[in-house]
Amino acid sequence: MNFDTSILPNNIFTLQKDDFFQIIKSLVGEGLYEILKIQSIDSAENLMTTTDVFDVFKYESPQLLDIQNKYFFKMQDGQYLVKTGIKNSLLYVLKLLRSKKEEQEPLLNNNQQEQIDNNFINNHPLLRSLILWYQSTDNIRDDNDHKHSFLKIFIDNIICNISKSSNHFRYHDLVKKFAICLYILGGKQTYEFIRMNLYGSLPSLFTLNDILNNSDTAMEEGEFTFDALQQQLHSLDTKFCFSAEDSTGIIRKIKYNAKTNSFVGFLSPLDNGIPIPKSFKTNSFEELKIWYDTIEKAPLLNVHMVQPIPSISDQNKIPTSFILSAYGVSNKFTANDVLGRWKFIFENCLKRKIRLIGISTGKYQTFHTCFL
Repeated sequence: MNFDTSILPNNIFTLQKDDFFQIIKSLVGEGLYEILKIQSIDSAENLMTTTDVFDVFKYESPQLLDIQNKYFFKMQDGQYLVKTGIKNSLLYVLKLLRSKKEEQEPLLNNNQQEQIDNNFINNHPLLRSLILWYQSTDNIRDDNDHKHSFLKIFIDNIICNISKSSNHFRYHDLVKKFAICLYILGGKQTYEFIRMNLYGSLPSLFTLNDILNNSDTAMEEGEFTFDALQQQLHSLDTKFCFSAEDSTGIIRKIKYNAKTNSFVGFLSPLDNGIPIPKSFKTNSFEELKIWYDTIEKAPLLNVHMVQPIPSISDQNKIPTSFILSAYGVSNKFTANDVLGRWKFIFENCLKRKIRLIGISTGKYQTFHTCFL
């Protein structure tokens, strides 16, 4: 049976004494009103927790006599029996109060939870500042969404990680890209300083090296990444570029590349000026020892760079240079080596509809340029 709880005021559970009694009187009349008042059952909670409202009227008392005569039947054995109408009135009021309580319970719980949440937020200034910031950014859309998108991801990533052990840290793809840029631009010491002071924000150097080695951007010694160059130019909406190569001194060092199962750091063998990738693959320790004894470690790193030329619509934007290839060399080279590489680069660009307008080679105070 459904009850119309709207006949009860919303504050029924806070009313006491005369205010409560007047509600009872307006609902079911004077009978139950007098029975409750004489017993000082003066609130809804008091009424709902009373086991037997009529129990006291089993006993003789001058103070109860008037109510007993009006609302009870006196039996031959001296016992008093409550009239059915009064009993039904009590049942009606109790059911009405219980229905009202069930109706208000979710609201009361929400209010209590809201109070707890407010206290919790006030005790944590960082949380309060974050909430205020999110509220302000929610009110201003469009540009702010793009401007703060990485910052939101970065903060969320840190908060998710600091609640776990370091073995279970995970990083968003954008955070990984940011970590790579920071490592390249700032170097190892800067990267480690930031990582150690912003706990959970950046992957360890070991993890970062894995990310670099497993990424599509990882370069192999002596390989020319023409397909990646084509994608880069397409994203810039241009097909024109200029290429240049030059060498720089490096520390002579041999390293093992687990991804290609080969050794890097030796002088790269050339075929018509073109380096042969993965030339130093072996499963024999003896062969590796022979290489160490007979093949020179590369004193120079030869790097091929490509500078995209922006389209007319983007003339004010200077695109980032692109690394086409890198490999170990010495200071011994021939003109045929240079011309062979120029021809190789030009033909591979032409196959991919890339218009190479010029190419140059600079080595040891000499600089050679060719416009195509």
